[in-house]
Amino acid sequence: MKVSRRLPFLTAVAAAILLVLAPSMLGAEDKSPIAKYWKETGKAYPAAGKFVKAAKWAPGQYVITGTTTKGKYESVSRTLIVRKEGGGWVVETSNTDRKGAESVSQMLLVGFDDAVASGDSSKISITWMKMRDKDGSIQKIEGDQMLLFNSIMKSSYEKLVVNIVEFNDGGVVTVPGGIFSGTNANQATIKIMGMKITSQNWFHPSVPVNGLVKSQTEDGKSVTELLSFGTDGKPILE
Repeated sequence: MKVSRRLPFLTAVAAAILLVLAPSMLGAEDKSPIAKYWKETGKAYPAAGKFVKAAKWAPGQYVITGTTTKGKYESVSRTLIVRKEGGGWVVETSNTDRKGAESVSQMLLVGFDDAVASGDSSKISITWMKMRDKDGSIQKIEGDQMLLFNSIMKSSYEKLVVNIVEFNDGGVVTVPGGIFSGTNANQATIKIMGMKITSQNWFHPSVPVNGLVKSQTEDGKSVTELLSFGTDGKPILE
């Protein structure tokens, strides 16, 4: 098989998207450009039933999360449900690192609704990928090139399927995005680029996309937390 000269670029993009979906850590005071996004809203969200899966996707739903590692802010990320297309969903992810550099991509996930209904994430595949590079140009990947990318991104899009078998009362969880009562606490182990990561996660039915309020790795070094969310988001890439 001929290896595409785009492979290093695709791998870099995959790593950036993984930052959106992988757990990170709530850190101390930091003077990085993204520190300003950690602003407490103080809004309270009461218990609203026992969360077992996220609400059905709809265009405009988005979540913004902040991540840090060992006390340092690492990135601010947004996941947006753009639209339905070709029997699947177009999902946009954007990531701003601690230096202020932004990467943006979109992908068409096919089979997501079936995966949620059955709890079988293997039903999902990526049909195409659209990316904006550092120079501002947009590239689209599809066809045979997606075979490799599907393999790289498998752990990322599988994490979007949240189907928890039982409810474990996680109590009240406070993050910059609000104060969430009646969360569902769940421990999970995922593989990211060949590494196994075990994390404790808290979910709430008020949060769209995947319902995640907070996630902390087993060793306590990494945490990801909700900064804000909504239902009227607009895509960066057209």
